[in-house]
Amino acid sequence: MGFQDDWIMRQIDVITRFVAQVVFNKNKIQYETDTTSEMLPETDRIHLELDRLIRERRLCEAEDMLFDNLTFTDRYVELAVDFYTKLNMLSDDELAAADFSRDEVYDGYIDILTQLGIPVEQFIS
Repeated sequence: MGFQDDWIMRQIDVITRFVAQVVFNKNKIQYETDTTSEMLPETDRIHLELDRLIRERRLCEAEDMLFDNLTFTDRYVELAVDFYTKLNMLSDDELAAADFSRDEVYDGYIDILTQLGIPVEQFIS
């Protein structure tokens, strides 16, 4: 892992802590799905599908799904943050094997947060 990738990983962590504190007044965000319910909300169904696509390393498809289903709710912000946190935890080799880069993780994260109205201008380099 190069310096640039390490810097990007740290920036994603800082952004995540910022969103957790400013938007949710929490220390961290982790999307949790109640799989015991028969009627899952749409964001829960999307979350389960995103997790499956991440496990299968179909990251481009997962990111497209996230953007295609964008809704302006707190629950969706949690979903987006959780998604990019999981991508950020993948190694550079895992990202490369999925034809994805650390830069794409950062750019997608900034893009979706901006679309959701989260003020992240100070993190754009």
